[in-house]
Amino acid sequence: MTFVSERQPVDPAEQAAQLLFRIGFGILCVALPMAAVVSRRAVVVIAPIGTIVLIFATLMMKGRTQTRHRIYRMITSPVGLTALFMLAWSTLSLAWTPYPGAGTERLLRVIGSLGLALGAILALPERMRVSNLYLLSIGVGLATVFALAVAILRPSLSDPVVIERAAILIALLAWPAVTWLAMKQRSFPAMGIAGGVGALALVLQGPAVLPALLVGGVLLGGAVNNLRGAVVSFTIMVVILILGAPVIALVLSFLTQQGSAFGRTMQVWSDLITADPMRLLTGYGLETTLRNRLSQILDNAAPASILFEIWYELGVLGALAACGLMVFSVRPIANLEQPIGAFVLGCIGFAFTLAIMGLSTSQSWWITALATTAIAFMAVINGQYRTRRPAAWPSDQARGPQTPVE
Repeated sequence: MTFVSERQPVDPAEQAAQLLFRIGFGILCVALPMAAVVSRRAVVVIAPIGTIVLIFATLMMKGRTQTRHRIYRMITSPVGLTALFMLAWSTLSLAWTPYPGAGTERLLRVIGSLGLALGAILALPERMRVSNLYLLSIGVGLATVFALAVAILRPSLSDPVVIERAAILIALLAWPAVTWLAMKQRSFPAMGIAGGVGALALVLQGPAVLPALLVGGVLLGGAVNNLRGAVVSFTIMVVILILGAPVIALVLSFLTQQGSAFGRTMQVWSDLITADPMRLLTGYGLETTLRNRLSQILDNAAPASILFEIWYELGVLGALAACGLMVFSVRPIANLEQPIGAFVLGCIGFAFTLAIMGLSTSQSWWITALATTAIAFMAVINGQYRTRRPAAWPSDQARGPQTPVE
């Protein structure tokens, strides 16, 4: 005697869409960090492919189309409105930048990356499957081991720039990966990934990765004990650093030793401020930091920091917009459940520290890496609903006992 299930028949199109969605998510979580170890262009090539596959798979699924109301709500949120103002002011700055062609290209790259990331986030299901989310931890773990192996043999096998960018991407994706493992109480794999990323930072001996990890770790520890207090403290620090950056540079130019590299850097920024104070209002225009540095118009000792880049290119309005983006992005973290809130804050602190310590944040790979990390974190947030496997499907409970058939 056998039992015949009365469940709904399997829809081949829906199953194909689910498989395609898993492939897209696997491209972002497994293929991307692995390929980044050996290719400088991997991030900007593979990440858009993964996001497009995710979006296409969602369009194939039944009952998964996003409503206009949700998109409108995202755009009209404080973060969305501030981002629109930032894009509008950046577009207006093309009117006075000496490099309108390069500035337009950069602006279009940013819009394209943000648009794909937004589409992928909207494409994520409200309840992510556990099997899909484990791809994130598997991919980051494999990429960490691979990057460590290549970094040790770097003189003969790898470009230092490639492996350093790969380490930054892996470190970014490690935050949502460890978050998911912590949610599932998988302590040993979580510690393994965290330890592997720390070992990779030590092997590379990069100027910014290890200090940024330490800052992120401090924020994580504080957020675990008091999430709201950590969010408030970090927000205050961000406001002071972004809005007060020119004043800080002027003060440090007098306090630091002039013969030191840091003192020379602060002196260059101070001289730029005193030579043309009106540029603090408008900035020099989009893309001028990199182009002026290459053309020797800007001293090579000028700060390589997101703080300097914002003020130099977009002036006070750009700084206000950047500050608003950070504040409005960080503030909702206080309402997230633990441990997600603590890890999200730690990741933002890690990325922000990298940006202010000299990472070239205008490059496409960095923007794409941040967008991929945002997609991964949103997937983890959507996967927190399932803390244990249900005893039975609702349809099983509703239909009663199965019918025996000879």
